[in-house]
Amino acid sequence: MPPLVKRAAALLFVTLFAVVAATARAADPAPKTFKGHGLSFKYPGSWSEVPATVVAQVGRALWTESIGPEPTLPDPSQPQPTPGPQPDAGHRPMATLAAYHISVAISPKNIARYKQPIAAAAAQLAAQLHGRVESGPVRVNIGRLPGYRFQLVATLSDGTVFRGRVVYIFKKQTEYFLNCQHTQEDPNSADIETGCSLIMRSFRLTR
Repeated sequence: MPPLVKRAAALLFVTLFAVVAATARAADPAPKTFKGHGLSFKYPGSWSEVPATVVAQVGRALWTESIGPEPTLPDPSQPQPTPGPQPDAGHRPMATLAAYHISVAISPKNIARYKQPIAAAAAQLAAQLHGRVESGPVRVNIGRLPGYRFQLVATLSDGTVFRGRVVYIFKKQTEYFLNCQHTQEDPNSADIETGCSLIMRSFRLTR
């Protein structure tokens, strides 16, 4: 398997530890714009950048950025449910974008050559996570860059069903990796999916 495919597969469902200040969410604020690392993209105005540390991955990212919905404070005037098992902090709903240096140059002309190896690697990883690839590879063009999109579903160690949209985008020897993740029953699921689509539509290289 080419080094590229091994790296790409290993990035799926990367475990993150995030600490975010809890604040009230505004009602449908205007989208925010992220600018940095030679690119820009829009994301929901109710989201915040998440200080996060990658604690499990293969390969070294050039950089990693995470954003997601801010947690909602419980209403102290309402009866609170009995605390139960909470999902691991690394599996909170969020979108993570990272960049990696790869050993081959990928362009619209040769990306099809990597379709089957990447699909096989994604399926293998999904099986290791006790899950499966629901859809993909779907060929995408994001910010005029070629890539592939997958939809995965997996089961966490506590039995929680976890879903993720993962996208690989390439500019020569740079791989941009987008992972939009949420648990199946998370109330922010629709928000994550909508926000992920906004990121994909608005992604642009600025240099």
